[in-house]
Amino acid sequence: MSTALTNQRRELEDVKTIRFITSALFDLSAEKINRLRTAFEKNKSFYDDIAYLYHSIKLTASGRGELPEKTGKVVRIVSVAFTSNMRFYGAVNSEVIRTFVEHMRSGATSDYMVIGKVGRTLMGNYPDLEKLPLYYSFENDEPTREEIAQFLKNVVPYTQVLAFYPSFVNVFAQKVAAQDITYASQGEPMTKNMEIDYIFEPELSKILEFFETRVRYLLFQRVMLESELARTASRLFSMNRAQDRADEEIVVLRRAIRQSIETFNDLRLLESFSMISKWKK
Repeated sequence: MSTALTNQRRELEDVKTIRFITSALFDLSAEKINRLRTAFEKNKSFYDDIAYLYHSIKLTASGRGELPEKTGKVVRIVSVAFTSNMRFYGAVNSEVIRTFVEHMRSGATSDYMVIGKVGRTLMGNYPDLEKLPLYYSFENDEPTREEIAQFLKNVVPYTQVLAFYPSFVNVFAQKVAAQDITYASQGEPMTKNMEIDYIFEPELSKILEFFETRVRYLLFQRVMLESELARTASRLFSMNRAQDRADEEIVVLRRAIRQSIETFNDLRLLESFSMISKWKK
């Protein structure tokens, strides 16, 4: 009985430690999510304005017949799954990889790349894939400017870069988004009213080239920011559930320990009465 009681107490201490860790991660996630949401909303407004201007310039270039000639250009596509290097993000990384693998199995003509150590591990669950992706990782889950620049340099040969990443819905739910980051696909539809009737300096084609490059960079930053926001929200929700489960387990273990102590004391009392009875005889 003493051994069983010792094991129960050790298990209780382990659960308390887990409760402490999950509580710390919850607090860190709650603090981080406020910062990320502020940055995300600010980035969203800025990007929408840039996207609107980009579409206007592209419409103007099209109307003037100054769009770059793409006849005969081979369309090369790379599909990229963005995951984290660290764990404790709930099922959000698994959902990204699952959607990414479905895309791979659809027969799409594309090269494939997985970003993040967790994604590389999860890809091991799909050994039947005919074509394996390239693997790449940033040093941390949030890439530096240099890492972003290097990644964009690596995908320059591709006409389209289709990104699969966790998209933020709210603190309780995230979804997997698939978006081409090589052009501003989120802007308003191009209409005749958006055409800009100005003289451009430098040439319109050079301005368009600058916007296409810059929009790709901004959209990639937005993808990274939203991915981190979605993962942090997923961690917040997961740690909250883990705390609840730990609290429930602590209650159960304390009850079991109390019952074990009572049973142990009852046995000792019975043994004492038994010894007294033998002594009287």
